[in-house]
Amino acid sequence: MAALVTLDPDTRCFGSLAWAHLTGLAYLSPGSDLDLLWTVADQRTATARACALLTIGATVPMRIDGELLTLQGHAVQWREWASTHPICSSRRRT
Repeated sequence: MAALVTLDPDTRCFGSLAWAHLTGLAYLSPGSDLDLLWTVADQRTATARACALLTIGATVPMRIDGELLTLQGHAVQWREWASTHPICSSRRRT
């Protein structure tokens, strides 16, 4: 979690973790992923964020899922973005 907050202190959470936090109900399971949302200002920032997430994702016990959201309101799944940018290829989880 510290690495994700360091990457972007404005990281937002949705999905089962958010529902568990908001309701106090047991939405989480051992197989739950972590659904996050990051706002990115441009393509360079999106690529840097996706590459960093590949590195972080390779070191944590749960799957990190989520979207990169542009200032115009468009979103893309961060792994899909990373897969289209060769600079991220060296950071992919095996």
